Amino acid sequence: MSLTEKRKRAPSLPQVEPDLLDQGITQLSLEIKTLQDWIADIDSSDAEPRRSYEDMLRSRREMLAALQQQKANLSNTANH
Repeated sequence: MSLTEKRKRAPSLPQVEPDLLDQGITQLSLEIKTLQDWIADIDSSDAEPRRSYEDMLRSRREMLAALQQQKANLSNTANH
């Protein structure tokens, strides 16, 4: 394969099993719900734990969005 052909070729992403994606999405959704509950129960004077839980929540939401996008891309690839 020539260098030009390699550049034109779309980068290949590692293939992830759809079941594994579903499990990850389910797990992250549960963790997000748990973190939301914890944040709701934290006393307003506990700023440090609140900030920590909010950081964890933000991180989980980003991971969830990435997995959902990967699942959508996998579905689109399978349909073509």
